[in-house]
Amino acid sequence: MPLGSDLPAYTLRRSSRARRVRLRVSAAEGLVVVLPARARKADAETAIRAHFRWIERNMAAVALRRAELAAHPSELLPEVVDLAAFSERWPVTMRPAPQKRARARVEGASIVVSGDVSDPVACLTALRRWRDELAKARLPLLLEELSSAVGISYGRASVRGQRTRWASCSSTGTISLNRNLVFLPRDLVEYVILHELAHTIEPNHSPRFWALLSSLCPQVGSARARMREAGSRVPPWAEKTSSP
Repeated sequence: MPLGSDLPAYTLRRSSRARRVRLRVSAAEGLVVVLPARARKADAETAIRAHFRWIERNMAAVALRRAELAAHPSELLPEVVDLAAFSERWPVTMRPAPQKRARARVEGASIVVSGDVSDPVACLTALRRWRDELAKARLPLLLEELSSAVGISYGRASVRGQRTRWASCSSTGTISLNRNLVFLPRDLVEYVILHELAHTIEPNHSPRFWALLSSLCPQVGSARARMREAGSRVPPWAEKTSSP
């Protein structure tokens, strides 16, 4: 167990919605500690010590993965993009083209990445842009569909690259959805969306909130359990985080 001066570097964030200290490890940000609004900084250090072995193991894995990708980024390129949320599987085809900037687009039943396909980093960037565009086009439609089905309105929708959560709901009713929801099974995506719609009525995780969510999603218990492993469904090329 480390002493205070030996704690690993971390980013501290506070959340009015957090009920306990949460830890995340990601390739982009390293160790992130999310504290409830009124928690003390000492609580973050206590959590780090309690989960130090887990942090050490995952930070080492992240460092190794970073090194591997820097040396062999082509290994990250997918042959198929599996969009479980929409029950779609898209084969990926590489097509050399004179344009400098690689781009990905749908042609027939495939995703075609064209441009300098000898540059795997550029190809990954193109695929991520394609993922972003698809998520921004289709996830809000699913939100609108579920909103109408359950009779709960919201302010507006946004799709972002959130690092530590699958979705959020602001005090003004704006629902933000994680772009990587497209890789989760449809029922889990619907659970996440219904969770946020419930927050437009009950902003915290009170018993009334869970009662409302249970009325909207009878499988709330199993869905919550499955969401703990949902990050493993996000393919490495799309970036993902880890949590204890």
